[in-house]
Amino acid sequence: MRAVWLREFGGPEVLVAGDAPEPEAGPGQVVVDVAYANITFVETQMRTGGGPFPIRPPIVMGNGVGGVVSAVGEGVSPDLAGRRVLGSLGGSGGYAERAVVRADALVEVPSGLALDSAVALLADM
Repeated sequence: MRAVWLREFGGPEVLVAGDAPEPEAGPGQVVVDVAYANITFVETQMRTGGGPFPIRPPIVMGNGVGGVVSAVGEGVSPDLAGRRVLGSLGGSGGYAERAVVRADALVEVPSGLALDSAVALLADM
């Protein structure tokens, strides 16, 4: 799997694509095939070494994602597979091809709403 890594603090140029471990859904979790990751002002501050939430590189940043559920973990309804969803990750892991999200933190995206528009709203939820 590919992800965008922050290996050192700085401008946008410090975000570098690279390999990352394949995520697996644990109990109460799903794997989302990420179509869109939101990028917030706070994340740009964190990337430069500031902001309200300290981080330590290397890290795959990204708190909010939108995509399609591709796998479900134990205790999660298999009916979620294939659904378009939004999810918050707790602060990291969203700048990737796939991400693990708590099933109880998912928001299903209605069919009439474009997924990129839904992700843009995620930071305001």
